[in-house]
Amino acid sequence: MRSRIIAVMAAAVAATAALAQPAHAAPLVDGVYRFAAFKDGKCLIWPKSYKNIGMVSLGACTDNASTSANWQVRQRPNGTMEVSTPGSNPRTCLRLETDYRVSVNNCADKYAEWTVSYGSAGPGSVVWADIEHTPGDQSNSWGKLVDNPDVTGRIVVRRAPIEPHYWALQQVS
Repeated sequence: MRSRIIAVMAAAVAATAALAQPAHAAPLVDGVYRFAAFKDGKCLIWPKSYKNIGMVSLGACTDNASTSANWQVRQRPNGTMEVSTPGSNPRTCLRLETDYRVSVNNCADKYAEWTVSYGSAGPGSVVWADIEHTPGDQSNSWGKLVDNPDVTGRIVVRRAPIEPHYWALQQVS
């Protein structure tokens, strides 16, 4: 009897843990997306002024004269992904700074290399994205893109586990 109760309790704990975890992540396919913070629904935005160079922040999920929430995601030949500002010329990319803040700047270096994956808890659930800095040289600068209100620009790369890891993913048509 006691072993049956323990088995039932263990099954209930396992089921609860499975529900709390997001579905297995899959690589994001090339396309244009918006990434919204779960906390307040604001989107990851980049500055359109000053040749599309500057700090990444959270803002309205729109496209206007000074900022945009649209991001072009595509595979790089080395297996990492590029998260760039669509239509910029010269192209600018989501980039990690040496102080772990995030900006848009030149695409052609290891600090512009990312892994972007997505998942969902099932039908009707939000589709989330996970953006992780994964430089091809395996340097010490890997980590998750997070919203940090204590840092200028609010967006930093921190090592997991830290919340929020996940962004609500919106595909731009």
